[in-house]
Amino acid sequence: MGNSLLSEKLELLQIYYPDYSTTFLEELLHSCDDDVEKTRALIEGPQPRKRSNLYQRSIFSHIKRRKECKDDQGFTSLSTKSYNHASRVITLYTPEDVERHLGKFASFYPNFLPEKLSNELLHDLKTNLSSYKANEFYLFGNHCVSNHSVAVFSEYSKAKLDLIYNGLLIRNPVPYTNSFSKAVQLLQDFLNDTIIPQAEPLPFQRREKWAAEYCLVNYYEKLSNNLDWHSDRLSHIGPHNYIASVSLGCTRLFRLRSNHKKNAPIFEIPLPHNSLLIMRPGCQEEYKHCVNSMSRSVALHPEVGSTRFGLTFRHYPPEFIKNSPRCKCGLGMTLRRAFKSVDTRGRYFWSCENKYQNKDCGDFHWADFTNESNHYVAEDLSQVSTWVSPDDVEKIEYDKKEK
Repeated sequence: MGNSLLSEKLELLQIYYPDYSTTFLEELLHSCDDDVEKTRALIEGPQPRKRSNLYQRSIFSHIKRRKECKDDQGFTSLSTKSYNHASRVITLYTPEDVERHLGKFASFYPNFLPEKLSNELLHDLKTNLSSYKANEFYLFGNHCVSNHSVAVFSEYSKAKLDLIYNGLLIRNPVPYTNSFSKAVQLLQDFLNDTIIPQAEPLPFQRREKWAAEYCLVNYYEKLSNNLDWHSDRLSHIGPHNYIASVSLGCTRLFRLRSNHKKNAPIFEIPLPHNSLLIMRPGCQEEYKHCVNSMSRSVALHPEVGSTRFGLTFRHYPPEFIKNSPRCKCGLGMTLRRAFKSVDTRGRYFWSCENKYQNKDCGDFHWADFTNESNHYVAEDLSQVSTWVSPDDVEKIEYDKKEK
């Protein structure tokens, strides 16, 4: 194994197990054929299906570990979290790893932008720190504040759409700088000329050129900042769309997990400075993603240290947004795909966006993307737009039995 890859694996193990010495972890890693997941399984030991006072303990349980602690923000750091759950974590280090495990839904491209441009863009992001604000919203009646800050940037001449996020109208986005516009052009050309033509389109994927007039930037000032598990809402981008994320600054660990598969693995991708992650059509329908907090970095950036900017570029089809339904509140409705119950999994639906401001009017409609005259609302259940992933064996078998 190359020294560079070995070092990266050891650094990840040290994040998970900060109380173990580097020498000890290196010996374990070698004994497990340099496989991080096998090493973690050896350290963690078998995971019991049910909690019990009697369970088989890890062979390393006699080694004293640090108690779970919280940082000054009140968030538990990654390295001290318990991993006593059924989902194993598979770390994907290379584009080939991502292709092998997530090829239908995600792609990874290190060093995407020219180095000079990536540095200029990072500098521009740092000069607009006053524009970043924490998201505030309601979940199940509880007021929530995000543990990271957000700012919206746009190509100002084209920023004419009314975009609603968490029940609030997005106002006064920050205009793209020259470096932003250059990065957007490279990204658009890459997707439209290389990525999209080479992929088999999904049934509800739109055919117009992918454009990135808007960019949502997540600002992680320090390692304790995180982004919780979620799938991006489809309200403005529509179903089966591409989302492109460029990372600038400190390396952070990006995770994806299935929305519905029991005991499915969690895929973890270290995203270094100037890397591009593309979430392909179907990814938001099938997966949740997050950025965990960390106790120590995988790789600090020489200029901004532990700070990371996550630039999320989306294409907002104007005709789709203008024709989307509005609820009793007068706001554009939230579009999602059902996944929890196997009988309705795959069906798209509209619901009130204002629930994120604790003002849910209760409006709900099943979606029909062919029914433009009625704002993509299904007339009856037989007309509901439905997409089931070819990998969803449970749903496919269920539908066969129901016929």
